[in-house]
Amino acid sequence: MRNKRETDISQYKDIQPEINTPVHKVSPAKRFFKAIGKFLFTVFSVCVVAGLIAVISLGIYIASLASEPTGIDLRAKSLNQTSFIMVQNADGKFEQYQTLYSTENRIWVDNQKIPQAMKDAVVAIEDKRFFDHHGVDWTRTLSAVVSLASGTDSYGGSTITQQLIKNVTDDNEVSLTRKMREICKALKLENEYTKDEILEAYLNVVNFGNNCQGVESAAQLYFDKSIENCSIAECAAIAGITQNPSKWNPLTYPENNKIRREIIINEMYDQGKITEDEYDAAMKESANMTFVGYTSDRDDEDDNDNGYVQNWYIDELFYDAQKDLAQYYNISEDAASDKLYTEGLKIYCAMDVRAQEMIENAAQNIDKSSDPELEIAMTLMGFDGRVIATVGSSNKKTGALSWDRATESSLQPGSSIKPVVVYPYAIDNKMLYFSSQIEDAPLEKYETNEYGELVSGPKNWYAGYKGTMLLPDAIEISSNGTAAQAMKMIGGPSVAYEQVVTKMGFSHLDEQDAYNSGGLSIGGLTGGVTVREMAAAYNYMGNGGLYYNPYTYYYITDSEDNIIIDNRNAVPKQAYSPTTAAIMNRLLHYNVTNSVNTAAGSARISGWDIIGKTGTTDADKDSWFCGMSPYATLAIWTGFDYPHTISNTNVATNTFNKVMSSYLSGMEHKDFKFPSNLIEAQYSPYSGLIVSTENVSGKYVGYYTEDNMPSNGGWDGYYDSSDSNNYDDYNYDSSSDYSGNSNSGEESNSGGGGDTSSAESQGGEEPKPEESGGDTSSAESQGGGEAPKPEESGGGDVSAPAA
Repeated sequence: MRNKRETDISQYKDIQPEINTPVHKVSPAKRFFKAIGKFLFTVFSVCVVAGLIAVISLGIYIASLASEPTGIDLRAKSLNQTSFIMVQNADGKFEQYQTLYSTENRIWVDNQKIPQAMKDAVVAIEDKRFFDHHGVDWTRTLSAVVSLASGTDSYGGSTITQQLIKNVTDDNEVSLTRKMREICKALKLENEYTKDEILEAYLNVVNFGNNCQGVESAAQLYFDKSIENCSIAECAAIAGITQNPSKWNPLTYPENNKIRREIIINEMYDQGKITEDEYDAAMKESANMTFVGYTSDRDDEDDNDNGYVQNWYIDELFYDAQKDLAQYYNISEDAASDKLYTEGLKIYCAMDVRAQEMIENAAQNIDKSSDPELEIAMTLMGFDGRVIATVGSSNKKTGALSWDRATESSLQPGSSIKPVVVYPYAIDNKMLYFSSQIEDAPLEKYETNEYGELVSGPKNWYAGYKGTMLLPDAIEISSNGTAAQAMKMIGGPSVAYEQVVTKMGFSHLDEQDAYNSGGLSIGGLTGGVTVREMAAAYNYMGNGGLYYNPYTYYYITDSEDNIIIDNRNAVPKQAYSPTTAAIMNRLLHYNVTNSVNTAAGSARISGWDIIGKTGTTDADKDSWFCGMSPYATLAIWTGFDYPHTISNTNVATNTFNKVMSSYLSGMEHKDFKFPSNLIEAQYSPYSGLIVSTENVSGKYVGYYTEDNMPSNGGWDGYYDSSDSNNYDDYNYDSSSDYSGNSNSGEESNSGGGGDTSSAESQGGEEPKPEESGGDTSSAESQGGGEAPKPEESGGGDVSAPAA
């Protein structure tokens, strides 16, 4: 038994004695400076991170510039090699078809034939440390960058290597980016070539005035002798020109050239390149120097072409190759053109020679009895984007690189635009199916009139509106009202604009076309489309919904047969689904096969499945037919260089028939290929509903997908389709418009546009001539074609088309 009270101290282990700790208050000043410190540290940290990001980004950018190909082949240039166009023969083997040569005054002279005085003169005045640096004189470059940053460009910062690059690439952009790009190429060039090769190239490619490229042509023009026979003073006179070919031109400003050449002679003496005796002799010669210039007995450049004029296809090929080479090498198109003429390239052309001859013959023999100045443009294209044949005028070609209406004219497509975007987009997004009912009715707020008021539209080429109709009939009758309704259905013109610009290759549209309801629905564009663009856009209906960039060559090789650019196995864009493409294909088959209201029926070719769509603009100033066979697409435009009414609007469709028939002649028969999940069904011509999915035949056969087709609606008064006399056409009542107002007195508007906003051309359709409704709408079109320059006109009857 314990006699002491035991205490469990563990119960008190957390009990601490109270301590009175004094509270230290922080003064406002300390709090302020502490906050400032934190702020400054944060700013510093942000700046450091931003700086690191900037340095890394700059490093990546410089690395990308350094990895770019220089685009310069000095050895090929030194050979001044002709480039060749290769075309497949009947056996499928490539053979030489044509050479490319320049008419420029250029004579290449080898390094050993260039006098030392010529080399010394250029080095003395342009780049005295040329043999010491590695392509870039960093002291001079820093000075040039400073002057450029202050708003002035300085040629003095460029070495001979950099000047050579500038001349070969024709890169004259005044910017720090250009300087950096030039520096990277200069460093790379000096790793690839010797100083002698670079100096030789420089002296052979630099402009010495009066269209003289290189010292040899300059010596012959100014002194009537070869450069190897020129004196020190004469070499100095030539060397002085290149810094400013206009100011120092010895033929137009001999006194200026005297000042310049004597500066060069002094520099050569000061730098120890000539002796005192040579200096005295050169200055004495300079004081009394005369120049020869052009002489009457100097023969003109002989083209050596024996009257040959390259065809429209080769023109188009040249421009395509020029553009692609410029993009590949990041050089100007002029510099790319120079590569084509002088570097021994081989361009493996995609032209079908037989088809090209056929299409040019057809163009020159169109019916001009009613329209003597009628022009035509055509592009025949394979479903992979291959341009098979092309023509840019109805007149015989008289020169190279003529104005090409198939690729250079921005045109108004009229109703031929309807199968490109509004209808397929709506089908693709399950808003419409093959036999959908669609309203032929105006939009309440369609366009702005001349008073700035929103008015309804568009008008149809026929009187009034026809109310509800089926989609195949809307396309066949070329209703503007239904196309406008479809445009509203898909979300408006901005949706259509995005589709054709990003997925279908339209590059000539105006930004206003993204807001113009009539532009991409019925063809009244503010910008325009080319014939080649229309052929490429229609291709989706023959290849499963794909868009391929058009091409005129398979690939290009350099002088050593290395492939530079390759168009084979190009990756297409999926413009629409394969089933949408098939459905639109069959809708345009319906249009051609059952044509009553337009000239589309003239495109039929016995034994072949032909599809297509016509198109006209206000007052029949443009007439189109775009269509295809199972082998190829053919887009055709007819009109005038100075837009006015076409008397015979059937020329485009009739020409399609002639050209496509000739192209298909002798070919093995084949049909379009459609997806296996495409469903065929017979539909009622009244309701569009399915009446049968077995034993499908006759006129009213629709094409659907399981998730986008109508229900079974019974026969609905449908007659036996085997008896064509029972139901020739869907009979419309054209005596009243959609609102019930009488329009029986209104004349047929072949342009289908009515009043336009911004004087745009409205799309529409032209009935066959015998069905025309009389006078056309007074609305004017600006869509007859983009004006070529008079000197570029492609051999037409007029000197320049209207704007």
